[in-house]
Amino acid sequence: MDKVVVITGASGGLGKAIADLYRAGGDRVCGLSRSACDEEKDEYRCDVTDEAQVNAAVEKIAAKYGRIDVVINNAGAGMFGTAELAPMSEIKRIMDISYFGSLFVTRACLKHMDRGGRIAMICSISAMTVTPYHSAYCAAKAAQLMLGESLYMELKPAGISVVTICPGEISTGFTANKTVYADTNARYLGRVDKAASVAASRADKRMSVEKAAKKIYDICRKGKKAVYIVGGKYKFFRLAQRLTTDTAFLSLTSHFAS
Repeated sequence: MDKVVVITGASGGLGKAIADLYRAGGDRVCGLSRSACDEEKDEYRCDVTDEAQVNAAVEKIAAKYGRIDVVINNAGAGMFGTAELAPMSEIKRIMDISYFGSLFVTRACLKHMDRGGRIAMICSISAMTVTPYHSAYCAAKAAQLMLGESLYMELKPAGISVVTICPGEISTGFTANKTVYADTNARYLGRVDKAASVAASRADKRMSVEKAAKKIYDICRKGKKAVYIVGGKYKFFRLAQRLTTDTAFLSLTSHFAS
């Protein structure tokens, strides 16, 4: 056994692909997800928004292996909807998963991590480049980005490295599975549904989950920088954001969503 790796949202999509790469490399992967059902196979049922469940699952892992070497906060959820009309319960859920879930898991695992440990936040380009009708998701990912950068500074003297990874759109079904709250009024008309349709139409242009997982896996293992962007056009968006005014950049990103 090499590293003991804890991955959230490991039952499917990007999380599963990353977990498979760690297993292929000889590491012991412990997956946390709401659908997990076999602790003998290191699949631990856990809702990351519930701190007590997180603590219980992590303590089981630590009791079994004696330590935790790598933590990958991958769980997330998204939605389409206006900030004015989307249900507050759903907005809170998005924040709970990406921000508080990452915080709960990190705090629990740090109790069992030593110098040389690594923590990765699987964030999103949406933490940096906002689009309309994604305010909850963008805000949650921005909070996760700030958490990752803060942890980078706080844990560096202790010899624990932290990296935040911001990929663009990946072909995992994540976008297709986003809940669409199309409640509208004279302010918004049918623009939420239109934005969701535009996003769905770009499915064949997204990075494959295999390619994204390999890039993220390599960064998780060897990355030295605090923040990485995955995807060439998203690096361009980030550069454009830095070179132009906020107003001009928001006009650009609004155009791509309509």
